Amino acid sequence: MSIHYLMLFAQEKLKCAVPELESIGRIFGINLAEKWAKNQVDSSSMRLLGSINEQDVKNVMSRSVLTKSAFEIWGVGRNLSELKVSICAFPDTFKLKHFDESKTFAVRVKGIGKKVSLSEQVSKMDALEDVLPFHGKVNLTCPDAEFYIIEDYLDRVDGQSPAIPSAMYFGRLVCHGQRSLIDRYSLKKRKFIGNTSMDPTLAMVMANLACSTHGHLTCDPFVGTGSLLVAAAHFGSHVIGGDINYNILHAQGKSSRKGAGWREKDETVRQSLAGYKLGDKFVDVLVCDCARHAWNVGGKNLFDGIITDPPYGIREACQRVGSKREEPSVPSLPDGQFHIPEQTAYHLDDIFKDLINFSVKTLTPGGRLVYWLPVHRADYSDDVIPRHPMLRLVYNCEQILNSHSARRLIVMEKLPLKNGINSDCVIKSKIYSGHNAFRDRYFKV
Repeated sequence: MSIHYLMLFAQEKLKCAVPELESIGRIFGINLAEKWAKNQVDSSSMRLLGSINEQDVKNVMSRSVLTKSAFEIWGVGRNLSELKVSICAFPDTFKLKHFDESKTFAVRVKGIGKKVSLSEQVSKMDALEDVLPFHGKVNLTCPDAEFYIIEDYLDRVDGQSPAIPSAMYFGRLVCHGQRSLIDRYSLKKRKFIGNTSMDPTLAMVMANLACSTHGHLTCDPFVGTGSLLVAAAHFGSHVIGGDINYNILHAQGKSSRKGAGWREKDETVRQSLAGYKLGDKFVDVLVCDCARHAWNVGGKNLFDGIITDPPYGIREACQRVGSKREEPSVPSLPDGQFHIPEQTAYHLDDIFKDLINFSVKTLTPGGRLVYWLPVHRADYSDDVIPRHPMLRLVYNCEQILNSHSARRLIVMEKLPLKNGINSDCVIKSKIYSGHNAFRDRYFKV
């Protein structure tokens, strides 16, 4: 008999739990795309996994921030009667060891989409007593095994939760995900932040989608304050980045935190990583322009993953090295001084094309590019996604920003092709043409 595991997802605005789990599975050599249970309802709150062992489930959950908990399912039904029949049919070889009098246990009730009253919880737990002959003692604090009755109330009618659940599950808690990382890496506790510092949940998800792990080298070409590098380093990857903003990389200028004043000398990406005891994962950050990046290594594959959030004109300007003058010149400076080049407008379509072309030239075969693509929801189509013959689109997850705008988390994987390296990125849509193409519509709608 194939054991099924229920993966209970966190209710995040970014519906990316399945891609995150599948990407983590790839790190451990598990093809989760082939293990989702057949004919199940596509839900953003939970999914069933089959044909997988418990240790593989624990391995995947050891990194996931979008999955709250995993349960070994003993029974499924539309009501208590069907649930009891299903529990009885579950093999005793999996159940009997938990009924032993030496084992402590706890049974809880969890409603998905609706809060279940205490009296209802007690009633439902009592109703299963005859099919769950526990002989051990109840321990609600630290039991040897923890069991849940999980009820699905997500089929809303006119916005209201139904009176009865559409499905009921009974299962043993296997483990929890890594939601604690959200608090550990909270921006509220971090000294070095900027206007666009990535939320720790999203940063961890991006690192997982890029399959960042030990022995990898992960790059962020728009590094900013390094939130994405912190996430990749947490999972074991060495990290490197670049940014056009000299001040932010060299701890100069005013802090983005209200009332903090001027930045201090330790407000750097290196020190942020060191503060989390990840300093050994730091390689370097460079002041450079993504349009003229510094990692030109003669076509050699350098990075195992590229994760980034390019500027699109809302909180940070889209700029590149350049001059408005017809004949720009670089001044001669005395020894010990350096020249910070002039900057000019960087059109969004050029940003994404340069990012794609950069990724093709520097990613290892099988390496992943993970980045955010801003869109106007009414205008969205697949034509807005930048394409390249050497990059395969793996995932495309939407995060809604407001009624008219969203951003897409795009995951692309480099193909092991021998030709196509000299091809250029193509964007079929023209919506990113021109300076501030997204910003102008964002604030005018």
